[in-house]
Amino acid sequence: MVASQLLAAEQVAVPAPQPERQTLVRGNGGEPDSLDPAQVRNGFPGEAILTDLFEGLVAEDGEGQIVPAQALRWEQSDDGLVWRFFLRPELRWSNGERLTASDFVYAWRRLIDPATASASASLMLATGINNAAAIYGGALEPKDLGVDAESELVLRVTLERPVPYLLRLLSQRPFVPINEEAVARFGRAWTEPGHMVSNGAYRLSAWIPDERIELTRNGEYWDHANTRIEQVTYLPLPSLNAERLGYEAGKIHMTHGVQSEYYSRIREEAPDRLWGLPLFGTYLYSFNLKRPELARVEVRRALSLAIDREVLTQYVAGQGEQIAWSVLPAQPGYASMADADAALPRAERLKQAAELLKQAGFGPDHPLRLSIAYNTSEHHKKLAVAVAAMWKPLGVEVALRDMQWNVYQEAKAAGDFTIARTLAFGDYVEPSALLSLFRCGEQQNESGYCNRAYDALLEQAVNTLDLTERTRLYQEAERKLLADQPVIPLYHYNQMRLVDPALRGLPTQNLKGEIATKSLYFITQ
Repeated sequence: MVASQLLAAEQVAVPAPQPERQTLVRGNGGEPDSLDPAQVRNGFPGEAILTDLFEGLVAEDGEGQIVPAQALRWEQSDDGLVWRFFLRPELRWSNGERLTASDFVYAWRRLIDPATASASASLMLATGINNAAAIYGGALEPKDLGVDAESELVLRVTLERPVPYLLRLLSQRPFVPINEEAVARFGRAWTEPGHMVSNGAYRLSAWIPDERIELTRNGEYWDHANTRIEQVTYLPLPSLNAERLGYEAGKIHMTHGVQSEYYSRIREEAPDRLWGLPLFGTYLYSFNLKRPELARVEVRRALSLAIDREVLTQYVAGQGEQIAWSVLPAQPGYASMADADAALPRAERLKQAAELLKQAGFGPDHPLRLSIAYNTSEHHKKLAVAVAAMWKPLGVEVALRDMQWNVYQEAKAAGDFTIARTLAFGDYVEPSALLSLFRCGEQQNESGYCNRAYDALLEQAVNTLDLTERTRLYQEAERKLLADQPVIPLYHYNQMRLVDPALRGLPTQNLKGEIATKSLYFITQ
């Protein structure tokens, strides 16, 4: 930084923290199924709480950059196959006991152990750590995993293949250390208050199911001196209206979401009470490619062209979402792809869509009949109604299938749908996190899409260390995916919250949507 920049920085008035406000109340969107890091999935209610309770080797800061966390530094071999992480010497568990590299070894072996049945084992498989796939398949024992404690402060990780985005993966919640003694002593109850031993900025002090979860500052945390919020309370409120009422009453400082109808009003009246950022995910409609009426790509292309995404994002979703013509949203080093016809007037897109349907044999005498399945939600319903109306000028007849969550999941798993509301959301910010969802046989690839050339491009990309070449391969793969049109991207997700205007320290660019309470504080207004 040059001298003039330093001088300018010194002259900026920074609001002072407000010491008397030491409790933060956050809406959590729902009750966690678990607070076991091996059992919490990305985007589910337990994830935000685990961000406060546990910390891994590295973390993502508020700008989405990888920064040291439990590891002070790291190094890798020239071939990218061996990594060494050097832990901070002052690390302690919340009970005051020393935390060492062996605690990471235990946690990672437990994560990949088939007996654990981890909801996040796929993340461990994505790391390429030696023997992970063989262990998960039952051919080897967890002790054979390529992770070892060279000493109390040095963790060695051996990979089967170079993984250029390894640090992105290791920043995720499943890779935090676990206290073996607590698990051995309490079994599944180790995550309860009084039993849990954690290593994050906060510790679990109370959990009243369906009412609240309370965390208090962990005095053993290595950066405790820079943590300002003394207590954080999570309220598992699935109702956005209930959150809003709590916020307006001053009982909630940060909500989990914002009602669409309330968003427009608050944006005009009090924009300082809104906070939001883009997320690494995309709202999609998935085609069932086994259905004969959807077998031809002309049909799928026509349906995509006919959707007015501008209307969907401005008037239906309506919270600043970005139009999506591609699966991947923009991210550092990777621009979101634009459809060649995206800039055409809607009338021209409809004309092209009608011609494509005609080529596929559909018209007034042979109308295309479809259904849109979605899980019960006013938001999903509004989008489906709008899309059905956009397809009507093409003579497409649409039935809506509103389903409870479990029924909806079972229908998709059984292939009992024509078009289904779905999503692509990345566990880590890297193109492979979303593109891999469409590989042949992938569990989340409910469309049944399978293109071996696409899979080969992805495989080549994840094994390419050169960033420029890897990006080129990802782009080629995404172009192939978009040309085959197994899904219709509608918009890229964002998160929008109501926040106390005095709250500071919120992220500025983090695509994962993580908000660590340790970074937050209140100012005097």
